[in-house]
Amino acid sequence: MAFHAYNKKMKIILVKDIKGLGKAGDIKEVADGYARNFLLPQKIAEVATENAVKEVEELAKKRAREEKEKLAEKQKLAEKLKSKAVKIKAKEKGGKLFGSIGAKEISAELGKMGLKIAEKSIAIEKPIKEIGEKEIAVKLGGEVEVRIKVVVEKE
Repeated sequence: MAFHAYNKKMKIILVKDIKGLGKAGDIKEVADGYARNFLLPQKIAEVATENAVKEVEELAKKRAREEKEKLAEKQKLAEKLKSKAVKIKAKEKGGKLFGSIGAKEISAELGKMGLKIAEKSIAIEKPIKEIGEKEIAVKLGGEVEVRIKVVVEKE
């Protein structure tokens, strides 16, 4: 009876994301040769010992807790933002602004109100160029998005 080494499998833990295989921290079963000849020497994976598996599981639980906490913080911030209207004074003539108001100005105004929102989180299609009221989206990450009012008044 012939023994076929290519049928052997090895359990590994991925250290880095590998396209087509999985993400860092995933526990996978791969061909023994693939693990020994490529993954382990490249330090892309490590052998899934009992202790290593426990460590990975603990790390996954910790990450899940942290993600849940971050989501709760984002939702709390979204609630604060819902009731806010950002008022910005600008120079104008005939209802048209000299210049425009974009994410940078809105972010700065929110900062003055004690709400730290990154410019990249403010989803504004095009800069505001006239006096009036606009509703814009603020994307706080994940599924958390809130719409706020921006009121542009003449200086």
